[in-house]
Amino acid sequence: SLEDEMSSASLVISHAGAGSIIEALRQKRRLLVVVNPVLMDNHQLEVAEAMHQRGHCAMAAEPKQLQSALAEAAKMEMQPYPAA
Repeated sequence: SLEDEMSSASLVISHAGAGSIIEALRQKRRLLVVVNPVLMDNHQLEVAEAMHQRGHCAMAAEPKQLQSALAEAAKMEMQPYPAA
């Protein structure tokens, strides 16, 4: 299952949907989110920027930034996401 795969991953690379981000952070996974820049009213960018600014994930604002974001994710000390 996706949950099993995520729980064994050392790094999760995901689109920047809120559900995917929260799931990875709940499992305490190192996370890199990639924003889909073609979405209307790009909510993914807003969510990704907020989580990145708080230190919960690395972020690529568009796919061409993936390589540099991978380097950031490898070095970044992720801040734990507060439990609900």
